[in-house]
Amino acid sequence: MKAPFFGEALYHIVCKSIDGILLFKQPSDYGVFRERFRQFTSAFFDVWSSSLLSNHSHHIVKIKAVKDIVAYLNCRIKESGTISMNSFLAESENDMLLDAMLEMQMNSFLVSYANYYNNRNSRQGGLFQKPFKRVQIFDAAHLQHAIIYANANAQKHNLIKDFSLYTYSSYMDTLRSDDTWVACKDVIVFFEERSNSKSYIKIR
Repeated sequence: MKAPFFGEALYHIVCKSIDGILLFKQPSDYGVFRERFRQFTSAFFDVWSSSLLSNHSHHIVKIKAVKDIVAYLNCRIKESGTISMNSFLAESENDMLLDAMLEMQMNSFLVSYANYYNNRNSRQGGLFQKPFKRVQIFDAAHLQHAIIYANANAQKHNLIKDFSLYTYSSYMDTLRSDDTWVACKDVIVFFEERSNSKSYIKIR
C-alpha cells in the first residue's frame, strides 16, 4: 500500500477522499486537480495513465531518472528548495531521501487541492485518506493491466457506459498524442510492442 519510490520505477498511485466525499463538484475542479498534480510532480514523475473519478483518482507513473531529478533541482531550487529537496540533493544516492522527497511532493499536492476545495466549498478539515496508496509495478504484464485499469475505471464504477468516451481519463489524450498530461509516446510504444496492443488502443 505504501511502496517506496525509486528512480525509473513504475507505480500505481491511488488518492481517495475521506468517507467518499465527492472530490469534483464543478467541471473546473477536474482541471484544477490535474494542474496542481502536474505542478507538484511533473519534474519527478511521467504519467502513463490517469483517471479522475468521483471520490478517488488513479495515476500510473514512472519516476524520472535520479540524475534528471538532481539536474532539475540544481537548476530550479537553489536556496528556495524544501527541506526534503535539500536533504536529497546533499545525498542523492540515498534511496530513502528520494522516497521522502517524492512522498512530500505528493502530500503537498494533496494539501494544495484540499485547500482549494475547502475554500471553494466553505469547508474545513482533511480531504484525502492518509497515506495515499502506491503499488510498485514490476513487469510489463502488470504495467499493461494497470494502464488499462486506470483508463477504464470510470466504466467499472458505472460512471459511463464506454470508458473511451470518459472526459477525465488519459485515454483520449493518448489517442490524440496530446502529451500535456500524459507521456503518450512512451505509452504508444509500449503497447505497440505488446502482441495484443490493438485490443486496447487504436494505434494511429
